[in-house]
Amino acid sequence: IIEHLDHADWKFARDWYHWFFFAQPEKPERAILANPLAWYDRVSPDLMGIAAYEDLVGALHDPAIIHGMVEDYRAGMRIDHIHERKDRDAGRKVQCPTLCLWSTRDDLEQIYGDPLAIWLNWASDVDGHGIDSGHHIAEENPDDLATAIIAFLR
Repeated sequence: IIEHLDHADWKFARDWYHWFFFAQPEKPERAILANPLAWYDRVSPDLMGIAAYEDLVGALHDPAIIHGMVEDYRAGMRIDHIHERKDRDAGRKVQCPTLCLWSTRDDLEQIYGDPLAIWLNWASDVDGHGIDSGHHIAEENPDDLATAIIAFLR
């Protein structure tokens, strides 16, 4: 999260406003549960397959799941960034081989440039590449994702 916060500008806040909203107490759950598919309107059975879509729709109507989802954002804005800053300032890095995969049709590269360059600040041994997909890599391009993971684990 710290890399995002350190690079945040008005464009990031405009396009990723939900990170800041979801970190607030109570209101995000009420807003999402009032109309879950309004919040997650870029998903469809065509994009992710009918089974994954039905699972997602079911999850988006479950208050406990929504609470867990927004708690992740809250942790990022409350404690995670503090821990990350301490680790970065102390020069601590992940010491095992690390695979970094990202979607090429999302905005990660536009915001940060080369994602591998960022991960080299956090891990000693990083490999990875972009995958032709939008935000939902596993659903949109499971074959390329699986191929990359299997190759990394060999």
